[in-house]
Amino acid sequence: MKKHKPWKIHSTKEILSTPIFDVHVDSSECPRTGRRGDFYKFKFGNWVNIVAVTAENEMVMIRQYRHGNRKLELEIPGGLIDSTDPDPVFAGQRELLEETGYSGRNPRIIGVVNPNPALQDNNCYTVLVENAEKLSETAMEDCEDIETELVPVEKVLKLVKYGKITHGLVLNALMFYFLVK
Repeated sequence: MKKHKPWKIHSTKEILSTPIFDVHVDSSECPRTGRRGDFYKFKFGNWVNIVAVTAENEMVMIRQYRHGNRKLELEIPGGLIDSTDPDPVFAGQRELLEETGYSGRNPRIIGVVNPNPALQDNNCYTVLVENAEKLSETAMEDCEDIETELVPVEKVLKLVKYGKITHGLVLNALMFYFLVK
């Protein structure tokens, strides 16, 4: 097997900054050819998705409008790990409670993916929460409009199969769940 040489990064420059992400351009040199090129990278914070399952074996899911595809999506709770979160598990519990009013037991990371290593440098963690139960009302952000829905776990794979769940990071999280279940 060929051993890859590292790429040489000649410069990095931020070209756009938004509240959600920044865009950087790296001037990099290909170790195979010596050619230089510009490579663009989205800098996001790390994310977390939560698979929360009730004692009745129902998955806590949400429906929310997504501006990227302009559709109402069936998903699991999730969001950005912010600077006040000590770790992804804490962030997952916080997001679950804020978006659904649910909390549970034995929270733990069951998987992590890099959403798109060609363009992004962040990770998305999947946190499993067991015996989830409704403890409070939601505490959504001003521009969130989320509806909670309990779905029997045995129906989730059918929803995937028939294209009712299409969010790529949610599909990753569900894969991790069904691998550890």
